[in-house]
Amino acid sequence: MTVARKRKAPASGRKPAAAPNLTLMRIAHALERLAVAKTLKGTRSHKLSARIDPGLIAAARRRTGITNDSELVTAALAIIAGDDDFGPWLVSQPQRLPDDFESGL
Repeated sequence: MTVARKRKAPASGRKPAAAPNLTLMRIAHALERLAVAKTLKGTRSHKLSARIDPGLIAAARRRTGITNDSELVTAALAIIAGDDDFGPWLVSQPQRLPDDFESGL
């Protein structure tokens, strides 16, 4: 069991970014692949309204650390729309995870 150290908030008053984890890496990879494929238009102009189970939203927020609804939906859609080559990509990235990385599985 590891003990989490409390991080000092940056001078800007914003919370520090959460440590990278597998889910955030997968989201970033999907968004990068969609950008390279020119799927993304570069604007966030489409407004979406949906009724979603609050438990699902809470679980997604816990897993990703994303609290902004638009960013959370964008992340989910990127995972669905992107190529599913994250596993092979991750394996090809030598020493990208910190030594103390725990997958939580």
